[in-house]
Amino acid sequence: CRQETMTAVLAAAAIIGLVAATAADSAPNKPHILMVIVDDFGWADAGWHREVPSREVVTPTMDALVKEGVELNRHYVHMMCTPTRSSFYSGRLPIHVLTQLSSPCDTNGAIPRNMTGVAAQLKKGGYATHHVGKWDAGMVTPHHTPQGRGYDTSLNYFGHGNWMYSEREWLGSYHNRSTVPGSEEESPETIVDFWDTDKPASSLNGTGYEEYVFRDRILSILAEHDQSTPLFLTYASKIVHYPQQAPVEYQERFSFITDLDNRRMYHAMVNFLDDQLLNITTTMKNLGMWDNTLMVLTSDNGGYVGSNEGGCNSSGPAGLPSTDWGHGTACFNGEAGANNYPLRGGKYSMWEGGIRVNAFVSGGFLPPAVRGTKLDGPNAMIHVTDWYVTFSKLATGELPTDEWAAESHLPDIDGYDVWPLVSGQNKTSPRTTILVNAQLLVHNQWKYVKPKSNMIEAAWGGVAYPNGTTLADNTWINNFHSMCNEPQGCLWDVASDYTEQTEVSAQYPAVVSKLAKIMADEAATIYSVSHANDPACKPYCFANYGGFYGPWKEV
Repeated sequence: CRQETMTAVLAAAAIIGLVAATAADSAPNKPHILMVIVDDFGWADAGWHREVPSREVVTPTMDALVKEGVELNRHYVHMMCTPTRSSFYSGRLPIHVLTQLSSPCDTNGAIPRNMTGVAAQLKKGGYATHHVGKWDAGMVTPHHTPQGRGYDTSLNYFGHGNWMYSEREWLGSYHNRSTVPGSEEESPETIVDFWDTDKPASSLNGTGYEEYVFRDRILSILAEHDQSTPLFLTYASKIVHYPQQAPVEYQERFSFITDLDNRRMYHAMVNFLDDQLLNITTTMKNLGMWDNTLMVLTSDNGGYVGSNEGGCNSSGPAGLPSTDWGHGTACFNGEAGANNYPLRGGKYSMWEGGIRVNAFVSGGFLPPAVRGTKLDGPNAMIHVTDWYVTFSKLATGELPTDEWAAESHLPDIDGYDVWPLVSGQNKTSPRTTILVNAQLLVHNQWKYVKPKSNMIEAAWGGVAYPNGTTLADNTWINNFHSMCNEPQGCLWDVASDYTEQTEVSAQYPAVVSKLAKIMADEAATIYSVSHANDPACKPYCFANYGGFYGPWKEV
């Protein structure tokens, strides 16, 4: 059924492509924008970061997009998913919107109600706007949903992750469980997390592997799009977040990995994503859209490097489209499988492995002179929030403002326009400083950590991490921690020592003093509100949406 749907969509795309060139010629000189947010994508799990190719890391589509685009070697995000996504959608650094995880039932929503979303800014420039995939940025009112933030349509889930066949809420990693937590085993209170613009996605729930459902929606959006209108499409993939699930054919491609199921499943999911992007970009090319497309890809944080907390489950290939068991292997104990080598640490940590992520820009809108280049070094910093401003400026010709937030006394937009840097007009990023949280500052080439800060995940992986030895010796990266015991704070030069081997605060006392002052000044601007869950949320969703997540206030 999924293959037939894809064939029909691609056939329509081929027909539409016959007239696409004429439509594109008449369109204004505004690029189509494809924003791809990958979930928990490890640094070493991207082929372009492998100096020596590995048969485990199979990403030919993304590798080619990097070669045709601009590699972003100092692209920063938060160390966990909700703040990164809230930062992109709001145009604020996480310290000015959210620095912690937030659930769908967050009583204040991840992003304050009266902040204008990036899609709403692009609509001012005449864009059609669509969101497909993970949202993870609040749903307390309709204003907090993708539609409320400016997307014309969305097919999304609201939480950190959901099960990829039943779309039921993922309740977090389990410990030493042997059976897949499928819908037939969960309590009646287990909610379905799948939403279609302004209503539950009940007609699509349980119809197959979730990423196939996302693919079909994306290809339909592309085929039906009026190319006289610029397009803003956000694809926020479920891959590679827990629980680990992939179609059996992708699992079989990596059957040679026999020492740890988590690593095998992780690479299978990444390879699926690579094929997913091949389908999307090929469709855009067939439609005549690619030559005027700006594509940005980023992970939301580094790959997870936790312990596996027990084995995975293998249940054969005979499951129904709506059940999470019966589709080969599924991993849901712990959070293991990713690899950020040679970076230190991973998801949740303050090391580069947690906040410096896989990222690149590609597409035909890029000037030919910058294709195949890399942005690196002390003057090449970009934060994910900068794309809010960059896209808005390309869409309207002006830097965005947010009067709604100003009237509500909320923090202002603090992203930068990085198009002059990416397009080669200048060599220096306007971004020099990122206060990641109250303990961590990145400034040009320097990383400064406040005294007495606990640096979790203070270790490095290897070429093939995690592996059987990791399991046998219990040498999971999350077992290693390092306290910043320098009285003045800790310092690394992450431009020249990006693997963070050498702490250098004693050698640069003037730099430490300067950064401590910047940190104190920036910390005074941190925005914070309660993110407690509202107990009325789930009962309302069961009573009004048939057990699907959705907004429960102002409805």
